[in-house]
Amino acid sequence: MKKFLATACLTAAALFGLAQVSEANGLFRRNRGGCCDTPCASAPCASAPVHHAVEQKFEERKVTRYKAVMVERVVDVVECKRVNRDVKFEYTVCVPVTTQEKRKVAHFETVSKEVDYVYTVMVPKTVQKKVQCTTYQCVRENIVEKVPVCRTVCVNYVDECGRCCVRRERVTTMEEVTRCVVKRVPIVTEQVVNVTVCEPVQHKGKKTVCDVVRSEKEVLVNVCRVEHQKREGVRTVCDIVTEKVKRKVQVCEMQPYEETIRVAIGGHCASSCDDGCGGRGHGHARRGIFSRGGSCCH
Repeated sequence: MKKFLATACLTAAALFGLAQVSEANGLFRRNRGGCCDTPCASAPCASAPVHHAVEQKFEERKVTRYKAVMVERVVDVVECKRVNRDVKFEYTVCVPVTTQEKRKVAHFETVSKEVDYVYTVMVPKTVQKKVQCTTYQCVRENIVEKVPVCRTVCVNYVDECGRCCVRRERVTTMEEVTRCVVKRVPIVTEQVVNVTVCEPVQHKGKKTVCDVVRSEKEVLVNVCRVEHQKREGVRTVCDIVTEKVKRKVQVCEMQPYEETIRVAIGGHCASSCDDGCGGRGHGHARRGIFSRGGSCCH
């Protein structure tokens, strides 16, 4: 941004200086009835103008020009800043508090004692008893039965040609056969055997019995409660505050200064239409570089 401002200021200064020089040289002058302040005698122009050479003259003039200069200024600036301040506030905390209290609790105690009891014991005993026993006796017996028997026999027959032929045929016949069969015959007898039996016998004894006895007693217990307590604290709050402060800034200024330059005066062709004051007759003024038309010399 500073470079842009400096460039703009320098361009404006150059244009302003060029305008001063052009004004000094008569570049922007319009026709004002001649170049001299005094009236010139007008004379009719001849039909053929005559040109005369005039010597070019220069003079020194002081002109005012401007240049861009970066200067330092003190300006007022609105500035925002943060200001910290302490603010008191209240808050509630939960504090555990432990106290001792008397409570009745149930107490169970195990008490052992011996008691008499009667119990039954099964005593084994061997006795003799008559029991019926069944035994089996094997008896062999021959039996006759008929069974089918297959055999091959020769049979005579007459074929289709009337010839006698013999052929074999299978013939089944029933024949009697004898086979031996073993049979089991049951025999019941009485025998004396030893049998073990259990007889109940009652005995007396003592056993230990545990009884649970309930009792109450007072004990001290720790009871924890939560109490709400208020506390005060300090916290930091940030506020935005605006204030005017002075700041040094660099600004671009146009400063005038004087400069001596050489300016050409005269320098035109004198003709028969010249009025003798450096201009042409018939109210023509000296022309600059921005005037319309050409010079008197072609």
